[in-house]
Amino acid sequence: MLYFGKFWENIPECEDRAICGHCGVTETFEHIILECGRPGQEQVWKLAKELWAKKHSNWPPLSLGTILGCGLAVFEDEKKKAIPLAARLYRILITESMYLIWKLRCECVIGRSGEPPAENEIHNRWVRTINERLEIDISLTNEMKFGKQYSLKPAVVLETWRGTLENEGNMPRNWLRQPEVLVGIASKGSQRPLPPSSRSSSDDEGVGETLSPTLSHMRRA
Repeated sequence: MLYFGKFWENIPECEDRAICGHCGVTETFEHIILECGRPGQEQVWKLAKELWAKKHSNWPPLSLGTILGCGLAVFEDEKKKAIPLAARLYRILITESMYLIWKLRCECVIGRSGEPPAENEIHNRWVRTINERLEIDISLTNEMKFGKQYSLKPAVVLETWRGTLENEGNMPRNWLRQPEVLVGIASKGSQRPLPPSSRSSSDDEGVGETLSPTLSHMRRA
């Protein structure tokens, strides 16, 4: 359940949350995800588009409809042939970015009394989120752990992420068992983004879970 806008008007001492503290308008889901001028949404979508552009060129214009309907997206080449697994990468980028924007807004409004996160924090949160999603994909290729029914075929993961990775030219074609496979956008304030498995618990203090509930459940399985 998502709570925003007029929902808060009937909650004692929370009525001010109905109005965007930055823009002064009644909050809607579309405003939070696409329109708000508070630091967060614009930067996150730019990062998603930047990673997409490493492999594909046709980034669809963002709207509430394209975001909520991202699972129906189809991408074709010049010959009108479907581009293998482009829709899967697009779906991952859209859903993970949308959820991160929502969390950043909630943390700002509820946990930080309206103080927005710094640009570097937003950047690094997004990089970590996508690296964790990549790590999940790699883990799910383990047929011995997840079984044939629930594991992902290695070719699906390889083709989804191929062309988007850091230092990919020096990797073998099958990089699924390589250590520290990372997306090709580095964290700010460090030379390279740390892989999720190498971070200490202190790195996540005050940040919260970066995966959607469905993906988090898959990770714990």
